[in-house]
Amino acid sequence: MNREKQEIPANENEFEESSVDIRAAEEYEDRPSAKKTTGTGCFPALCYCMLILGISIVLSAIAVFAVNDVFALVKADVTTNFTVVDTDDIDTISDRLSDQGIIRYPRLFKLYAVLTENTDNIAPGEYLISSSMDYRNILNEIQEVVSSKKTVTVMIPEGMEQDEIFALLDEMGVCEEWRLRAFAKYYDFGYSFLEGLPYTDNRLEGYLFPDTYIFYENDDPQRVLSRMLYNFRTKWDVDMKARLENISMDMSDIIIIASMIEKEARFDDERTLISSVIHNRLRNDRFPHLQIDATVLYAIGERKEELTKEDLAIDSPYNTYVCEGLPAGPICNPGRAAIYAALYPEETDFYYYVAQGNGYHLFAETYYEHQQNIDAVEAMKELEQ
Repeated sequence: MNREKQEIPANENEFEESSVDIRAAEEYEDRPSAKKTTGTGCFPALCYCMLILGISIVLSAIAVFAVNDVFALVKADVTTNFTVVDTDDIDTISDRLSDQGIIRYPRLFKLYAVLTENTDNIAPGEYLISSSMDYRNILNEIQEVVSSKKTVTVMIPEGMEQDEIFALLDEMGVCEEWRLRAFAKYYDFGYSFLEGLPYTDNRLEGYLFPDTYIFYENDDPQRVLSRMLYNFRTKWDVDMKARLENISMDMSDIIIIASMIEKEARFDDERTLISSVIHNRLRNDRFPHLQIDATVLYAIGERKEELTKEDLAIDSPYNTYVCEGLPAGPICNPGRAAIYAALYPEETDFYYYVAQGNGYHLFAETYYEHQQNIDAVEAMKELEQ
């Protein structure tokens, strides 16, 4: 086979020099070519730091919310009657507690229950659960047998006064009257609608919302009063808030008006008419006194069919025959219908009304018409006798 001739160095030195040159060339080719770099400054580093800071803030916020939920540090006041049945487990209980606003993180609640070994000894029953209770207290509560803590159902009707409510709760075995009085006067419940109210004996008058409640026997007075106040807050809806802004009145004034309507109106269809008389007088300087009989009864602290001249002249900030404008505060705890009527009075020119024997009223625009109505009512009474 023919082979091509290869040239070889003439001597060893020439061979070594050639090898060195080849290696140098190879190393030079493998070496990255020098490029002119442009300085990027500190912007990437700043972005990185801000990213780390943002992640830290988010994680910290999550931790804060989680801790707040576990220990119930700052949460909206929600109380509910919570029922546990035989088929409930920690999953269903956690979800329902979240749905009812007691906790925010059902998975965290379940994890807490698992870690503290409180998932297997939950007892069926009816429990009073509040968002002010931390995870440990909630789990302890639902592990009690229902028979160990008796409940009391109390129906508080519209128009009941604070003292009457406290007497009823004492009579039903819910809480002692003197303890309710003390908390009502001095305790800071944290509701904005109570801000600025003087710390008087009837401080919560008007805000203990009438409803049917389930309490424990020998219940805590703070929890009892908080439930009724929270009920009031939930009933004061968005429509009422918007209406309040439109008529440029304070909530406290509306509750005072509603309390007078609640006491004066026996029938629903007259609420807005009585409200119109009150609003018309408040807007007219010719009528400085509202002259509402129910405020006099509240001032004297009695239930009377007929008021005397002495009663009408009693010196009290609640006597609207003496004091100008609204009385010093609500005279009872009104229901939603009365509050709605106070916000939406009928558009009339009525400034007077007088009660008939059947509970309805006769309304009048002028004093002359009002006097005629009074004479008609008196004549009717004489006929009935």
